[in-house]
Amino acid sequence: MRTFVALLPYILLAANTVLLLALFFGINQRVRNLNSRAKTREAALEMEASRNSNAIKELTNKIAILEREDRQLSSTEPGAGGLNSTLRGKVLKMHRLGQPADRISEVLRIPRGQVDLLVKVHTIVMRTYQGSTSAMEPIEEVVKKG
Repeated sequence: MRTFVALLPYILLAANTVLLLALFFGINQRVRNLNSRAKTREAALEMEASRNSNAIKELTNKIAILEREDRQLSSTEPGAGGLNSTLRGKVLKMHRLGQPADRISEVLRIPRGQVDLLVKVHTIVMRTYQGSTSAMEPIEEVVKKG
């Protein structure tokens, strides 16, 4: 019994060491499992991200193609060189309300040069109906003001 009592601290220390080693190996195994699952999920997410990226690129290309087709259709329509009367009315109304040409062209999606030209032509045409001294003003001055 004396030898057992004398060896008891060493036996407990050995048992404690074996228990701690088992715990560390168990924790190590769980960490490995978690790491492998994380890598699997990361690979799946990367594949999904690449699919999404490819889908976005395809949609961007389709949008560009549709915009080109829209521009081609609008340029081949009869009277495409000019503006229809509704659009002209909108341009002139926005101009009367004090909107700048940049804003008008942006909102109505027409080139700024067309907006400027329409406003200048409208000013020249309306000079004859105003009946004031500005009707005698040379066309070059009106164009310069616009």
